[in-house]
Amino acid sequence: MKSIITAIAAAAALSFAGDASALTISGDVNMVFAPASVQQDARTNNNKALLFNESANVALASDMNVEAYLPGVYDGGSPLGRTLAAGRTVSSYFLHADVAEDANTPKHMSGSITFNDKILGVIFSGFGASDALVGAAGTAYETQGGHGVDFADPIGDSFRISNNRMRLDFDFYVSGITDQIRIITAGNAPLVITENPIPEPVTPALLAMGLGSLALRRRRTA
Repeated sequence: MKSIITAIAAAAALSFAGDASALTISGDVNMVFAPASVQQDARTNNNKALLFNESANVALASDMNVEAYLPGVYDGGSPLGRTLAAGRTVSSYFLHADVAEDANTPKHMSGSITFNDKILGVIFSGFGASDALVGAAGTAYETQGGHGVDFADPIGDSFRISNNRMRLDFDFYVSGITDQIRIITAGNAPLVITENPIPEPVTPALLAMGLGSLALRRRRTA
């Protein structure tokens, strides 16, 4: 029985990891399914920012502007943006930080997200047009001004794109208004989370694979 369970688990793990590339998170961030809303006070967490995959391998229906894409630290000034052309295949991730109460002392959250595809750009204030292009179906996005990141606070927000453009580090101070950024990566890399992954339920096909593997092993050792 133990051998059967081991074989099934191995088959399940192969299925889970074989059709997706890796995304690794660390620090004050949790990976979640796309929520019903990321509007102010709709999804709060006093200790962790929330990251979700909005869309995977979608062809842009129209041109989309991003506000930062070069390696480096972004903590103010006028970053150099660019336009991603219509038809380009991309994936999109949304980082959302909102606390349950307005605190006199902002909540500090920092962490890292490592992608398996290059970061094509980051949007940190002008979300409107991109919501329709890459936003998650069924997720309500903020329609009022003020969300994004605030570089100008006395203790300001910041983020960093790594030199190889595969990792984003963030450093947020969250109080009365949500901190949010959208990360656009190259497409062609479906998602799997490498921190505490949860295998999918074993299907009949995987069960058959596991039993077949066990039978083959027994024949070879007979």
